[in-house]
Amino acid sequence: MAVAGARVVLHRVSVNASGPIDSTLSDARGRFGFRIVPDTGVVYLVSARWATIEYFAVPLVVHSEVPLAAITVVVADPSTTAHVTLAARHLIVSAPTTDGTRDVVDLFVLDNPGPLTRVSSDSLRPTWRALLPHFAVNIHAGNSEFSLESLQVNGDTLALFAAIPPGQRDVEIDYQIAPNTARFELPVDVDVPASNIVSADKAMRVRGAYTRSDTVIDNKPYGRWEGSMMAGRPVVLEFGGRALPAWLIPVMAGVMGLVLVIVTLRSGRGRAA
Repeated sequence: MAVAGARVVLHRVSVNASGPIDSTLSDARGRFGFRIVPDTGVVYLVSARWATIEYFAVPLVVHSEVPLAAITVVVADPSTTAHVTLAARHLIVSAPTTDGTRDVVDLFVLDNPGPLTRVSSDSLRPTWRALLPHFAVNIHAGNSEFSLESLQVNGDTLALFAAIPPGQRDVEIDYQIAPNTARFELPVDVDVPASNIVSADKAMRVRGAYTRSDTVIDNKPYGRWEGSMMAGRPVVLEFGGRALPAWLIPVMAGVMGLVLVIVTLRSGRGRAA
């Protein structure tokens, strides 16, 4: 369903400056338009506000020789009861560094399968939460599809204070496993149908509903476990054996997309401006 009279904003993002540069209202058929100067060093974003929530279309890189296709900004009505599930959870675990700590990238894939945006009933209630390992250290938000301000860690609980639109969104949390840890438990409070665990330390063991399927990337071996998580059954990581070089973790992060099989189809049904 097209939305008439929606405020649509054009944003310009470059190395030197970023911010909104133009705005307009959608017409009776939900259409809008902007004049854009082609520039290979600039990315343009189009957003529309609906029910106090800002929705963004896919980023645009404009080239003079390539015509632009039509842009659709999908918006949705808010709901405090829209169902949000955890579609997948993936981990990358580094080999121990020189001081014995291990870096962990913990990626949650949230899925809002319905046509409504999940919002909270008040500012004190999160729209989504998850349990984090009790003995994790140096916990902080990573490269997520939500602002850093909207993600809060209180003890071993991660809380999201942001609207969750239809479709899938990623939440990344980074933390460390303390030196000399032989057994590390990952608490699981909901069923997770898809999970991958990747480690530069092939001597690491994973206890849970996983099947080991090691892989080689850029001629370097990695341990890989694929499976699922079940509520009430923690996933256990066990460490031992000879440590691999710590410099492998940047390589792992760079090839994360080649290892983790993440379905990121952004399928959102709703009103379109």
